[in-house]
Amino acid sequence: MDTSSGAQIQIRLVAKQLKYAVPDAPIVVPQQLQRYGLSEIVNHLLGNEKPVPFDFLVDGQFLRGTIATYLAEKSLSAENMLTLEYIESMLPPTEIASYSHDDWISSVAAAGSDRFVVGSYDGVVRVWNAQSECEDELRAHDSAVKCVAAVRDAAKRSKVELISGSQDRTAVAWGTKSGQRKPLYAARGHTDSIDSVAVNPSNTHFVTASADSTIRFWTLAAPKQSEDSQIAESAVSAPAAKKRKAAHLDIMTKAAIGTLNGHVGPVTSVCFNADQESQVFSGGWDHSVRTWDVASGVNVATSLCDKVVLDIDYSMHSRLIATGHADQSVRLWDPRSEDSTVVKLRLSSHKGFVSSVAWAPASAYMLASASHDSTIKVWDIRSRTPLYTVHATSEKDKGKKLLALDWHKSLLLAGGESGSLRIHAVNSQYSDDQDRTSA
Repeated sequence: MDTSSGAQIQIRLVAKQLKYAVPDAPIVVPQQLQRYGLSEIVNHLLGNEKPVPFDFLVDGQFLRGTIATYLAEKSLSAENMLTLEYIESMLPPTEIASYSHDDWISSVAAAGSDRFVVGSYDGVVRVWNAQSECEDELRAHDSAVKCVAAVRDAAKRSKVELISGSQDRTAVAWGTKSGQRKPLYAARGHTDSIDSVAVNPSNTHFVTASADSTIRFWTLAAPKQSEDSQIAESAVSAPAAKKRKAAHLDIMTKAAIGTLNGHVGPVTSVCFNADQESQVFSGGWDHSVRTWDVASGVNVATSLCDKVVLDIDYSMHSRLIATGHADQSVRLWDPRSEDSTVVKLRLSSHKGFVSSVAWAPASAYMLASASHDSTIKVWDIRSRTPLYTVHATSEKDKGKKLLALDWHKSLLLAGGESGSLRIHAVNSQYSDDQDRTSA
């Protein structure tokens, strides 16, 4: 095949973003063109005075080299016409704020675009607003807070605004009473640290994952009276010292309505299937990704890999599960596949444990990961390499492990060992696929 600078090929340019559509008549271009040269052609056809950067896809995958390189890799003839789909490139995420804490940040959750919830190893849950003000320091736990979840339409379904889980084996539901955020109840029953919590999209139930190898299923609404008699299992198993510590929580106790048993070892992460709320996904130290029917308590599917699962997230747009692992990788799984044990895609670029993963809330392709290597990586799963690697800008944060990540609309939140809640702005158009098809 002739791959010299003079070799040419016939291409057809197509766009789903209607405002960037050009006539789809075939044109002849040099095979040595890469995305930058192709972007120049598209901008010329559009008559743009200010150039717009574009990415190009061939058969659903990003073009990351020259056209000639792609033809050689796929053993394709230059006599065939190549169809290139182009989309507006994502701008690099930019850090827009950083909120400082005295201890490690274990978990972050956006309650909205202007309110952020942070769990910390000092046992305190903090609520920040977009004006860099700490609105609340919520104290009810006797040990490190390991996980937090925000209930984004609390007024519609329940009075619960957020839930925090702790090494003290309790999950505390918080809500506003008499103008102040207070604990509404403590969900008890686990016999070891609660490391993950997730609220279903309908805001009626939540699940907790624990180092005691179980997942528990709870209703979100506050009980009318304490359900202490139903948690004898926890009281018998808990060390006496820890029982004495928990006794000072003068709030109502809530019992689980179901327990999911099957993991061997700690369960690190859990999330709901947003398309089927009776289903949850979990990952743990036993190297397994499990699918559960919470109504029946049945483990309906189990997928195995060769490393510990540290975090899990499900996308209702791609219908894929993303997991972060101790082998520095992100794995994608398709729970609809008949062979659910097969990893659909493995993304490798981090230099440390991948501690947290988060799908873009409105995209079938966009994914972010946070790592012990102190970086956030933003991926488009149509490419094997990250679109961007986001490094810490502050000397305080450089080289410090990241432990938590959340993606809400055009905001990426991350935190970890340095105690800084880092908030990044993401190009909102690229993170919302619906914008791509609007004029």
